[in-house]
Amino acid sequence: MSSDAATAAPITVDPELEPGKLIPAFLRRYARRYAVVYAFGLAFLVATNWLTVTIPSLIKDVFDALAAGSDPGVIRTTCALIASAAVAVIIVRTLSRVLFFNPGRTIEYRVRNDMLERILSMSQTWLRGRQTGDLVSRAVNDATFVRALVGFAVLQLLNVLLASSLALWKMAVTDAWLTIYCMIPLGISFFVLRRGTRRLFFSYRESQEELGKVSEHILETYNGVAAIQGMAAEEAFLRRFDERNDHYTHLNLKVTVLRVFILPLASSMGHVCVFLLLLIGGQHAIEGSLTIGDVAAYASYTGILVAGLAMSGWLLNSVQRGFVALQRCWDVIRLETDRPEGTTKIATDGRGIALRINGLTFGYPDAEAGERDALTGIDLDLSPGESMGVYGEVGSGKTTLVQVLTGLLPPPAGTVFVDGHDVAAIDEDTLRGAIAVVPQSAFLFSRTLRRNVALVDGEAEIDDERVSAAVAKACLEHDVTRLENGLETVVGERGLTLSGGQRQRAQLARAFYRGYRLLVLDDVLSAVDHGTEEKLLEAISGELRNADRPSSIIVSSRISALAACDKTVVLDAGRVVDVGTHAALIDRPGPYQRAHLAQLDTDEREQDIRHAG
Repeated sequence: MSSDAATAAPITVDPELEPGKLIPAFLRRYARRYAVVYAFGLAFLVATNWLTVTIPSLIKDVFDALAAGSDPGVIRTTCALIASAAVAVIIVRTLSRVLFFNPGRTIEYRVRNDMLERILSMSQTWLRGRQTGDLVSRAVNDATFVRALVGFAVLQLLNVLLASSLALWKMAVTDAWLTIYCMIPLGISFFVLRRGTRRLFFSYRESQEELGKVSEHILETYNGVAAIQGMAAEEAFLRRFDERNDHYTHLNLKVTVLRVFILPLASSMGHVCVFLLLLIGGQHAIEGSLTIGDVAAYASYTGILVAGLAMSGWLLNSVQRGFVALQRCWDVIRLETDRPEGTTKIATDGRGIALRINGLTFGYPDAEAGERDALTGIDLDLSPGESMGVYGEVGSGKTTLVQVLTGLLPPPAGTVFVDGHDVAAIDEDTLRGAIAVVPQSAFLFSRTLRRNVALVDGEAEIDDERVSAAVAKACLEHDVTRLENGLETVVGERGLTLSGGQRQRAQLARAFYRGYRLLVLDDVLSAVDHGTEEKLLEAISGELRNADRPSSIIVSSRISALAACDKTVVLDAGRVVDVGTHAALIDRPGPYQRAHLAQLDTDEREQDIRHAG
C-alpha cells in the first residue's frame, strides 16, 4: 500500500461544523419551512407509539379474563379492540413515515442544487485546488446520507424516544423494582454506546473522504483513457486504483468492527431484561404481586424496549454517517464566492466595450514557492469596436490573460477596467452577459447540437432561425447536413461524436447565437484546416463589421488568424514584449516575426502538396 494511502492525516473539524452551530443553521435553512409537515408527522408518530403500548394492556386484560373465567363475549370484544388497534397502527405508522420521508427527499434536492450553485459561483482558481471526484462524491453520496439523516434518522430517533419512554413508563407502573433492575444493563449499554460513538464518527469521516479520493482517481482515469492506452499504462493505473481501494476497504473494515461491536450490544442488553423478567417477574407472579396478564404485558413492553434499543444501533449508524455527510455538504454550501461581487451594471448589448488594463500582475495561489507570476506588469487598452490579437508561445500567459479579462480568474483590484469601471465593482451577471468566450478546449454537453448552440435558452425559448444563422456563420452548416438527425443529433458526452474542429465550431456558433459586446476567441482555430480557417475568419470579420461593432480579442498560435486585427499583443513569459499591427510586427525581429516566417514556409509546403495532389 502506498505511503500516502496508508498514513492518514489527522482529521480536524472546523468549529463552524460542530453540531452546536451546524445543526441550528441547517434547520433554519432547510427544515424550518417543513415545520407543519413534521408536526403532523410527529402527531401520527405519537399515535403510533401510544397504540403500540396500548395493545399489551389489552393483551393483559385478555389473559386476566381467561384466568378469571370471564364472559367469552368480553374476551371477544377485547380481541376485536386489539385487531382494530393493530390496523390503526399500520395506518398512522404509514402516515408518519410519509410525512417524515418526503421532506427529506426535498431537502436532498435543495442541498444538491445549493452545492452546484456554490461551485458554479467559484473562480477557476478555487476549482484548480479541488478534486473533482471528491466534489462528485459530496454531491451524490453525501447528499443521499443527508436525506437519510433528516428522513429516516429523525423519524427513528423520535420513534425510539417515544417507544422507549412509553414502554419504560408502562414497565414502571407494572413493577417498579423489576424496572430498576432492568435499567442496570441498559445503563451499561448507554455508557458503551457513548464511548464508541466518537470513534465511529471519525472513522466514518475518514472513510467518506477516502471514497472521494477513489472517485477522483476513477474520473481521472476515465478522462485520460486515451493517454493511458497510448502509453500502455493500464497496469500502473490499476495498481494505483487497487492501492486506493485497499485503503478504502481497510477504513470500512475499521467501521465495520466498531459497528459489529456496538450495534448488537443494545439488543443483547435488551435480552438481559427478558431474563430478569423471567427471574424476578416470575417470582412476583408466584407471590401474587403480579398477575399472568401483567407478566404477559411486561414481556410485550420489554419487547418494545428491546426493539427500540436494537433500532438505536442502526440509528447511531445512520446519524453518524449522516452528520459526517452533512458536514461535508455544508463545507461546500457555506462557500463565499472568491470572485468580486460588484453592484455596477453595464450594458449587455450594443457597441463593443472599452477595456483598459493597468499594471496587471497575477499569480496562481497554488503556485510553488519561487515560481514566477503567470502575468507581470500588463498594460493594454482596447477601444470600443476594436479587435486585438494575442500571440505567444506555450506558457506565455495567453490563456491566463483571457481568463482574468473575462472574470474567470479574479484580477487584483484597480488593474482591469471595463467601460471605465473596475471589474471588481461590476455586477457579475451583466459582465458575463456582455462577454462571449469561446475557450480553447471545446466542451459540448450530452444533448442535441441545437440545444448546445442555444445553450443560454430553455427548450421553449430557442430561436431556430438564430440557431441556423449561427451554425452557418460558424461554417458548420455542411457538417450538420451529414449528421443523421441534423441539428437534433445528440452529440454525446463532451461532444464525442464530433471531430475536434466540429466541436470548436459548435462553440463558436454558440457565441454567435448568444450575442456579445466583447467576443473572446482562445485559440479556437487550432483544430480546423486552412480552408475552414479562412471561412471562419471571414465570418468573424463580418460579425465585427456590423452596425453595433463589438470589441474582440483573438488569441491564436496561427499568425494568419491575427493578420486582420487592429493590433496584436505579443506575450513572452507573462510579459508584453511587443504591440503593433500585423504589418509592423512581421517587419520587426522577435517572436511574432519568427512564427510568421515558420508558418509561412509550412503553408507554402501544404499548398504545394495540395497542388501536387
